Amino acid sequence: MVFLYGLGCLILLGEAGLAVFFGVSGIPASWAAAATTAAGRAVTAILGATALGAAVLFALQLADRLAAGRAMRRPGPKGEIAIAPRAVRELASGLLCREMGLSGYRIGIAPASEGVYIKVHLRLPPEEEAPRLAERIQELLSREIEAKTGLPVEEVDLVIRGTARPAPTSEG
Repeated sequence: MVFLYGLGCLILLGEAGLAVFFGVSGIPASWAAAATTAAGRAVTAILGATALGAAVLFALQLADRLAAGRAMRRPGPKGEIAIAPRAVRELASGLLCREMGLSGYRIGIAPASEGVYIKVHLRLPPEEEAPRLAERIQELLSREIEAKTGLPVEEVDLVIRGTARPAPTSEG
């Protein structure tokens, strides 16, 4: 199935490229006289845009299928539970935003031998101390992700890329 999605993407991108090329340069008159008119070029552009949109949809489906193949698996009470890395990333992102009020971070998730490995890249807020913030983030993410997914969090690494700008104050 992944092969078919990939092939569909390539065909549709090729079709979109041809539509754009012929729309810009014009189709030779021997191919189709009607396509060289303004209306013919508009139809060609619409077909190219449609093919490009379909190719993007195919690419998104392909990405979802590939991510499902990298899903972290846990035994459940009546079968296997597969959790995509994207789901864990979204959960971690929501926790950092809601519980800690952070923004402007990047989260990486990787399956580990027994659970999950998390890496957070962020700028240090001006009012925070790096060791204290790291401890709070590590505790929050490991506790909540393990509780909500059942996946043991093996490691939470924090990479501080600099300091964040202080929030502007409104003085009036």
